[in-house]
Amino acid sequence: MHRFITICAALFLGVTAVSAQNWSSYDPTGKFSISVQGGPMLSISENAFSYKDNGKTAKLITPQASVSVGYDFTKAFGLRANIGYGKNMSACNTYDTAMHGFYPYSFKNISCFVDAILQLNYVNNSWSAFCPKLYFGLGGAKTFGFNEVNFGSYTKTDPTYKRFHPWQDVNESNGVVAFRLGFIAEYNFSQNFGIFADITGEAYTDNFNGLMPESGDFDAFHGYAGFPFDLRGLISLGAVCRF
Repeated sequence: MHRFITICAALFLGVTAVSAQNWSSYDPTGKFSISVQGGPMLSISENAFSYKDNGKTAKLITPQASVSVGYDFTKAFGLRANIGYGKNMSACNTYDTAMHGFYPYSFKNISCFVDAILQLNYVNNSWSAFCPKLYFGLGGAKTFGFNEVNFGSYTKTDPTYKRFHPWQDVNESNGVVAFRLGFIAEYNFSQNFGIFADITGEAYTDNFNGLMPESGDFDAFHGYAGFPFDLRGLISLGAVCRF
């Protein structure tokens, strides 16, 4: 009990110290930062509809994590380099086979982005413990580790079938370019440490999931979505240290 009271008192004093800081005079210019974050993501590519059609929509949500190194050039503007890892879900086309089969697969990615970050507090020439930020990033990714997934809802007995689909090829190692847009809600316990939530949408060129539809795919098979990008939505919780 004594230890519990001590911990609670320490937390109370820490929060009191945060509220007492003179944030209006704080200037992050010239500071570096290191952050770690992770959480769920939603994969949306040209055949994501087949997960919904087969009652497996929740399977499109998978884990991801990343680390970042940042630098504040001014009170309002900074850059960060981010490298992330995730497991993604996709599928081959279900409409272009006689049985309309379900052809899901998973793959992994390593993504790298350089994000330009706008600190909204300093747009209004102020600072507080809560710091909202907007960012835009450019980068790329390498995808690998492609594996067919069996959710127990389909079978393949024809020995002439390819690994993922009767005729549709999946490229199992790909390099792509990407861009993203995101929002960070950061709360700082001190001028050197904070926690944050990061919400972002990412768009990768079409071969991210190993599929790149051609004009013949759209002409021959009704219902082929053929997105120009493979999309991901990410929600992360993280911690940041500045020095």
